[in-house]
Amino acid sequence: MSQTDQTIQLFIVAIAGLAVVMQAVVLLAIFFSLKKVASAVQTEIADLRSAVVPLLRTSQDFVTRVAPKIEMTTTDVAVMVHGLRVRTAEMEVSTAEILDRVQRQTARIDTMLTGILDALERAGAIVGVAVDKPVRQLVGVMAAIRAVVETLRKPAA
Repeated sequence: MSQTDQTIQLFIVAIAGLAVVMQAVVLLAIFFSLKKVASAVQTEIADLRSAVVPLLRTSQDFVTRVAPKIEMTTTDVAVMVHGLRVRTAEMEVSTAEILDRVQRQTARIDTMLTGILDALERAGAIVGVAVDKPVRQLVGVMAAIRAVVETLRKPAA
């Protein structure tokens, strides 16, 4: 190998060494900046934890206090719903009975009114026949009397 080749190799090795050193410096800079960021994140997490933990404890206490009341309310609502279902069933039975009675009474009233109207129609026909015959006879007698009176009024010819 010649002197020039060795110089070139030495130059390339020096550049590669310098690149490795620069890479180490960059990695070291990244490490320190990440360390700063990590400490800032830890601080933020600690702040967040100090704000969230009391809230979680308060929420847990609230749930502990309210849970029995919610269960009791749920039980009461279930009892009310059951009572409403029973009352609704009773109302349905009562309503069905009332409607059945109304239908029977309506049919009964219809039968009674039909009988009354039929009787009135028959009575009207009987009265019409009973009154019509004497009235015709009376009209006939009146016509006869009028004819006699008119005949008597005429001068004798």
